[in-house]
Amino acid sequence: MQPDTIQRVEGGRRTRGDVRTTQPLVSVIIVVRNGKNDIENALASVSAQSKELCELLVIDGVSTDGTLDVLEKHSDTIDYWMSEPDNGIYDAMNKAVKLARGKYVYFLGSDDLLTVDLKVLASVLTDPNAVYYGNVVLPSGEIPSWNGPYDVWRLAKGTMCQQAIFYPICAFQNASFCTDYKITADYAFNLCCFGDKRLHFQYIPYVIAIYSDKGISSRANDPVFWRDWFRLIRRHLPAHVYVIHRSKIHFLSLMQRCRKRLKISA
Repeated sequence: MQPDTIQRVEGGRRTRGDVRTTQPLVSVIIVVRNGKNDIENALASVSAQSKELCELLVIDGVSTDGTLDVLEKHSDTIDYWMSEPDNGIYDAMNKAVKLARGKYVYFLGSDDLLTVDLKVLASVLTDPNAVYYGNVVLPSGEIPSWNGPYDVWRLAKGTMCQQAIFYPICAFQNASFCTDYKITADYAFNLCCFGDKRLHFQYIPYVIAIYSDKGISSRANDPVFWRDWFRLIRRHLPAHVYVIHRSKIHFLSLMQRCRKRLKISA
């Protein structure tokens, strides 16, 4: 099934009046466009979770490869799915958050797999003001370098994997993903959350997902974000972190230019 015109197509249990009477612990959100070859496995990894703990929302950006057929096939296990035009992946995520009814929001890529047992995390995700984050593994079994706990210095250099993060729903009350950043808006949002005095980050030593490193965020750059990077650090992180981090980057850049000049002169 594919949309014939640019209009919203939707399905899932909610559209049939099958509405939850209790609040789920986690709203799992999958954003997809033309992900037919992978999304069925992602859906299965979520469907294996306890239905009382997890709701599943899928936002599609008008796929043309048969993805909607897969969503229709699994409408009995998806709380809600819809397909309509959007302004990129983070616009779709913002739409999904408005539909979320869980205590925490979790984003799973259409080519990723949720591996942690939410029954295990039910006794861990208890602080409504905590941004919980854990670890991921790559499909090869390799443990990526960005795993582990983050302090303010590490966050200034880069962010944790989004597929390892559980955001409390209150994190989205006054903020959303900036759609100007097409690839790295999750990093900007994490900086914003860190600067929000209501929130705090808490590391949990669990492998949350198998993260595919073949997605666009692993293959493309986000020049608009990197243009604003220092401004975001200055706005959301302590002032001394901004000053020292920027000085260090400037020094490293200067050393690199000097090495290039010495190499040319030699």
